[in-house]
Amino acid sequence: MKITPNVVVENENTAYKITLKNTSNIESVEVLSRGDYYHKDKIDYTVQNNHIVFTYTMNYLGEFIVKVNFTYKESKSVCLYCVDKEMIKLRPFKGDLHMHSVYSDGKTTPFAMALASLQAGMDFVSITDHDSYEGSLEAIEKVKQNNIDILVLSGEEVSVGGKKDMSIAQGNGHILSINANSSIEEQRKNTQKYEQELQEIVEELQKEDIDKTIDPFHYAKNIWVIKKIKEANGASILAHPNWVYRDGKYHLHQAFYKEMLKSSYLDGVEVFGEEKIKEYNNMTHLTALQIRNKHKYLAPFANSDAHDSDHEVGERFSIVFAKERSAENITHAIKKGLTCAVYKRENNEHQFIGKDELAQYVYFLIKEYYPKHNSLKSRLAKLYIDQLINSESFEKRINAVKLKLKNHTNAFFFRYN
Repeated sequence: MKITPNVVVENENTAYKITLKNTSNIESVEVLSRGDYYHKDKIDYTVQNNHIVFTYTMNYLGEFIVKVNFTYKESKSVCLYCVDKEMIKLRPFKGDLHMHSVYSDGKTTPFAMALASLQAGMDFVSITDHDSYEGSLEAIEKVKQNNIDILVLSGEEVSVGGKKDMSIAQGNGHILSINANSSIEEQRKNTQKYEQELQEIVEELQKEDIDKTIDPFHYAKNIWVIKKIKEANGASILAHPNWVYRDGKYHLHQAFYKEMLKSSYLDGVEVFGEEKIKEYNNMTHLTALQIRNKHKYLAPFANSDAHDSDHEVGERFSIVFAKERSAENITHAIKKGLTCAVYKRENNEHQFIGKDELAQYVYFLIKEYYPKHNSLKSRLAKLYIDQLINSESFEKRINAVKLKLKNHTNAFFFRYN
């Protein structure tokens, strides 16, 4: 049994259609709110060509259950979700904004990483090699050349302490540059200009009320990177802020981390990262929670930090709510904080970090929307790979899968003008 649409807007009289094999012996149809314990309505309906048709106005936000009761067997139910008039205009896009290729310490090509991401159900991805912008540009070009249905954003993982200190980092950590129109590392190669701009930032910091334990000459490097990403119209995401490296210390000086959260320069922060450091991620979330009430809310992200096409791709991802799938709209949504970080655990369980209303919505989407979405994306990736291997056009079959994806989305979400 299924219902369309599955996502609707509050306070709008909406027409629904339930499809099921046998519409005989129906006793009643009920609507129940999962959030409001006392909400339960019996509704009027008609049966048309093995479809149950009815109209109903959802007056509460959140998840609802439509229950069909029969006279001679157990009832059946389907779920739907009610959102406000702003959220109904947005669509969820699944992506991974942190992974590596042969342009840094990854094991496969940028194009292979993009294809692996598509197979894992991603709508968008960014190749973020260490202090290298070229890998992401190659992925963008290869995807375009081969007409692959995934959005690739330019990316770079900037070692704030300097390229030679990629892992040690000198306590400055790493910052992801997403959809910037130029490389941050390339700009740093002009040593004279870089040192001058650092000094200007130091002078600004000395006028501000920052943590007295912070050395402004050292911390200025972080602010320089974030400013350069902003100047390049990109989004800045702090990578794995609680990564404990080989020397037993945090990769990022924790006073820097908290100060950056307060500064409002950053656009986002990773709360789920590489598997080996997962035990520290809840601490990331708690730190952000303590600070966000007084300062800018930072978009939470889950990224794979994958270094190979079969290395944890798809186990961590972010859902971004945007008007359409484009680099501009995804970046805008990030800056507006419209993201939810998702970590896929064992037995297909998921952990969510985001604003409460977004996390609840994503929980529903993971259950109801993404199983079919992921299956079709995986099928699409396999067709592209077969096409590349065999040097043979599978255009007709590819277009058929793309049409199924489009129809799945159009049927699932209520169209609201």
